[in-house]
Amino acid sequence: MNPLSDWKNNLILSENDRQLGFWMLDDAHFSRPLSPLFASFMLPAVTTGTKRAFENMKMPVVQFIAKTDQGYYYQTMPPHPEPLEERMVKHKKKMEEYYPQIQSYLERKVNEFFMPFYNTLSERSAKDLSLNEALQYIEELQDFYMKAWEYHFEISIPRTYLAIELEEAYAKVTGAERPDEVYDLLKGIMNMSLETDRGLWLLAEQVKTSALLRAALTTSGNPMKTLEQTAEGREFMKELRDFLNIYGHRTAMTHEFMEETWFENPSYALSVITNYVRKEYDFDKEFKQVVAERHAKVYELFERLPEGEMTNRFKEIYGWALSCWGADEDHHFYIDAMMAAKSRYFLKNVGRTLVQHRILAGEEDIFFLYLDDLLEVLQEPKALHEVARENQNRLKEYQGKQPNPFFGTPSDELRNPVIERIFGLPQDLVEEQAKSFRGYAASSGMYTGRVKIITGQEDFHKLNKGDILVCKTATPPWTVLFSVAGALITDAGGILSHASIVAREYKLPSVVGTKVATSILKDGDEVTVDGTNGVVYLA
Repeated sequence: MNPLSDWKNNLILSENDRQLGFWMLDDAHFSRPLSPLFASFMLPAVTTGTKRAFENMKMPVVQFIAKTDQGYYYQTMPPHPEPLEERMVKHKKKMEEYYPQIQSYLERKVNEFFMPFYNTLSERSAKDLSLNEALQYIEELQDFYMKAWEYHFEISIPRTYLAIELEEAYAKVTGAERPDEVYDLLKGIMNMSLETDRGLWLLAEQVKTSALLRAALTTSGNPMKTLEQTAEGREFMKELRDFLNIYGHRTAMTHEFMEETWFENPSYALSVITNYVRKEYDFDKEFKQVVAERHAKVYELFERLPEGEMTNRFKEIYGWALSCWGADEDHHFYIDAMMAAKSRYFLKNVGRTLVQHRILAGEEDIFFLYLDDLLEVLQEPKALHEVARENQNRLKEYQGKQPNPFFGTPSDELRNPVIERIFGLPQDLVEEQAKSFRGYAASSGMYTGRVKIITGQEDFHKLNKGDILVCKTATPPWTVLFSVAGALITDAGGILSHASIVAREYKLPSVVGTKVATSILKDGDEVTVDGTNGVVYLA
């Protein structure tokens, strides 16, 4: 094995790093080891982007420094050198400036920065590229990633801090022991995740009106092939592809280049539509009910709140939260998911160029190159078949390993409420005598059913009506399963993770951040999910 370059070593967690800081696994966003090329773009972008964004927001930490250990994503958060009390005064003042404009800032960046570059990437994905063009375009993509993740955190961090301020204001004004119940006042707000789910439901409703379409999806071994054999089926597939051209730039992993998107392979969407066809479910009726419940709860609360400064402050914060609550799912749709998908299409085209020049054996082998090797070979072509194969084998080896939840010594800073609510922290181990394990109470309700372990989008079709969905993490592309599942359990995440936010929209009993669910449970196990108290009971 050749020694790693200095550039590659900077991506990898060293023994010295472990001695000098506390590094936490982020399995809420990165549940599998990263490919070399994705890590090459993602880690420096997060490290650099957060440094810029955190300084703009006067954060009490300097940045997230991101590195990998055996392919898994870890990050540390060095505190800002300024005295904490002084820094927090500046930070809170800055957050007040961000709160009222979170949604408008997101929309502006999507329209002015993200979508124009995605359109450029689409053009570059379709044209023949010379080595020089590929080199120039990859360097531009690298610059784009750096700026993109600065904007990403300037959207996501204020929205999370706003949620915490809302909890605190709610507790003060109501005296509630469970301030997280305030999130019931934010249900029924449309976002891109729900909009995608609704679109798939509407396609399923169309299938239900046609005996031919229903048979193709529910009885055919190859629905896509069957649909293409009739005029009605071909028209339906055209409508599905038009839908996926807008909503299909996603994968179950989200943060990766390697996985096939729904746009590339409509069978993933078809499997979800098939599940909707088999279930009596009305998205619009359910959503309307959730909205009505929110309005009733808000009206009841505002009627009983006493007049005064505390109530006025709560109403102000609640108004800001209401205006931007969809931003969490929307930023994931336009930034996290779409950026990786659009980059994948372009990078596959660069891979085709490398195949033509006999640098690689297959176009997707490009994902097993580190960025420094890729930039170098575009300037001085040479065969990298062996390098790609060696990196691919190493990644397969990493996929079979169980990552450490952290390295170093945890400090009090670990209990930062923002970190805990998004990423989740290690819970108590399984209580052997009680036959239960704990996580975060993400969405209230009690449900008993059979477990179905889902590891990726290739398994989505396995989930049947009423199954308890158990997975490592559930990013927005997983929400299409929430109307089918009876309950949700995840290894990763906190009460403000994507899974928790959307589970509440579906009134799906959920326990997240257990850290152990996929290790302890197996298909067919009967468990009871207590989403109100964050406990999973084994039968």
